[in-house]
Amino acid sequence: MNFFKNKKVLSFILTLQEAFSAIVPFVLLSSFVTLLYYIVKYFNIDFGYIDKEHLHLFMRIINRFSSLVAVLSIAYFFSIRVKVMQVIAVILSLTSFITILILNGDYTKEYLMFPYGFNIETLFIPIVSTLFLKYFYPAFNLKIPVVDINHHIYKTFNYLFVFAISYIATIGIYLLSKYIMIDILLKSISSIHIDIPNIVFLAIRDFFSQIFWFFGIHGEHMVNALMGKDILFTEMMPNITYGEFNRMFVLMGGAGVGLGLLIALLMYVKDNTIKTITKLSIPFVVFNINDLLIYAVVVLNKFFILPFILLPIFNLLIAYTIIHFIPVEFSNYYLTWTTPPFIDSYLKTDGNIYVILLQLFLLIADVFIYIYFVKKFVHTTLLSEHFDKFAKNLDISSELDSKKGVSAFVARMEIIDAYKKLDEIIQSINKNDLFVYYQPKVDIKHNKCYKFEALIRYRHDGRLTGPIFLDIIERARLAPIIDIWVAKQVKQDILKWKKENYTPQISVNLHPDTIKSKDAISKIMELLKDENIMFEIIERSFVNGSDAENNLVLIKENGFKVSIDDFGTGYSSLETIIKHSIDELKLDKSLIDIIDTKRGYSVCKHTVEICHELNCTVVAEGVEEKEQYKIVKDMDIDFIQGYYFSKAIPFDEVKKFVSKFE
Repeated sequence: MNFFKNKKVLSFILTLQEAFSAIVPFVLLSSFVTLLYYIVKYFNIDFGYIDKEHLHLFMRIINRFSSLVAVLSIAYFFSIRVKVMQVIAVILSLTSFITILILNGDYTKEYLMFPYGFNIETLFIPIVSTLFLKYFYPAFNLKIPVVDINHHIYKTFNYLFVFAISYIATIGIYLLSKYIMIDILLKSISSIHIDIPNIVFLAIRDFFSQIFWFFGIHGEHMVNALMGKDILFTEMMPNITYGEFNRMFVLMGGAGVGLGLLIALLMYVKDNTIKTITKLSIPFVVFNINDLLIYAVVVLNKFFILPFILLPIFNLLIAYTIIHFIPVEFSNYYLTWTTPPFIDSYLKTDGNIYVILLQLFLLIADVFIYIYFVKKFVHTTLLSEHFDKFAKNLDISSELDSKKGVSAFVARMEIIDAYKKLDEIIQSINKNDLFVYYQPKVDIKHNKCYKFEALIRYRHDGRLTGPIFLDIIERARLAPIIDIWVAKQVKQDILKWKKENYTPQISVNLHPDTIKSKDAISKIMELLKDENIMFEIIERSFVNGSDAENNLVLIKENGFKVSIDDFGTGYSSLETIIKHSIDELKLDKSLIDIIDTKRGYSVCKHTVEICHELNCTVVAEGVEEKEQYKIVKDMDIDFIQGYYFSKAIPFDEVKKFVSKFE
């Protein structure tokens, strides 16, 4: 599944998942209306003020509106992803979609006929039109300055030509694609006469239907349009068509054997959100309406691609084989697609026990197969529980909700095989196992010590070590929890020092995931507000994205100082110091270790000179030898941090260490 690990593919899938998640409330409403109509129809229920005909009309209208809802949602979320104006993207997508419906002849004299569910156009139009907005904007925007009180108006005016050109391009590329796919490719394929058995054709039809469903397109409607409906009304055996056979044994609970998936989820799912949606889906899936379950759980979920697509084929082949070996006569009762499983077999066979047992066997097999994939899926959704458990273990009551969603998605793609180890680590770590130690930064120009870096120490198997668990914690995107905990402990220590009229400057490290999270940064700044704090940030925090840079500006605006840590490693650039007005730069130990060489000395010397010209102090990290101390002192470096003076020390020893210099 390397396809799912590509960053661009991940971004695309995440955007579509956001769009489909947003329409789940609408899908729930349309499913409810559909269910209500068929219950009224089957049981002849009379609501008095709502008759069956009006309810049927409402069901048809709301189901047709699903295509519009999909277009609007996808356009909105893609516009956010590619950073174009949302309202412009939505209007462009809607206009293009309606134009294409007219060009396709989907209208009468009175009204447009919107398609049922989601089709190729509902995906193609919003994605393509929004991308055109992005790529045409630099060349065709009016370049009106958006600086005065009417900036919001001018910002929209800049899209005038971009909108028009994107509209024309969207319609053009659609017509070209349609011509290539339908007028050339499909006609060429249809001209090839292949005499295949009906059951094989039905299997091919089901296969493509499931693929369309998996990508958020209404599979049944798509295969009806591409392959026709004739096979569904062709008699397979006396009194039963291939369509009825498909509903009885293949689509139990709707597309993808929805009933099997529903039961497997009910048995093993632990995520509260998915559990709630699964429970809500029960009455709908019973009547083969599984749109809610598909869009909330299955669409673009790599864990379900294999069972969702292949289980219907499995059911079809098993049922078709066995049905020829059991004694059965089918009645002339016609099964509609909403007839519940087991009831359909009872009505169609006058209660033939062998047919009912065949359905039960298939359902049990489906459930057991789905269980394997549901368990793998559940392992990733456990990350939300990991997040809450980790925060609880470290006594951090406030959750970073926006981070949880991203973490869960990333976890599904990156740490599936490591979940057990992650769970063990989180279980073992609590606030009594973690400690904050302080490593001195010694002012060698004035022979004083008033700065310390807060470092994590972990008690493991009776020994105190560095944070050996950080690698797996970072991969799980849980580093912000650690940083918040450190900030909280530092705050407690500062309050203790204040009672003794002592106020050192404390440096707190921020992980790249933390500096990119506004939630985490806001929480940490709130904890350390008005304290003498310097935040240490590594340069790779600023790679791939502006969130870190925006949060860095926020940190500076709130009066905190900023240090660039590990300068001299892979991401080093003096541009960061110049661009962001950094207060301190720390030369990495890898540079200090070669400072006695010509090249090492030259790099360090010039870096120090540039930093001092920019009013940025310099710290030499990892100074351990007396010779290194002499060189950095002669080089006019401001502070030394390393074993030459001291390793990290506990809170109780900080003032004792400082007193040695006094």
